[in-house]
Amino acid sequence: MPSPRHANRVATMRARRTISVTDFRKNPAAHMKAAMGDTLAILSRNRVEFYAVPPERFEGLIDRLEALEGRGRV
Repeated sequence: MPSPRHANRVATMRARRTISVTDFRKNPAAHMKAAMGDTLAILSRNRVEFYAVPPERFEGLIDRLEALEGRGRV
């Protein structure tokens, strides 16, 4: 839970597409397909609750993190 001193802070949106958690819950696969590979910001009461990331993008992010840590995939 965010601290009260950050209550008025506006968060940076990390996705170009947004959808309410209520709509997303109805058919997540269809919404991800409609996003055509983009990340979705899932909103609850107009705040980002979580991000839905396509598997390919998620795997790419993990690969980059591992490379930055010097481990890389084998």
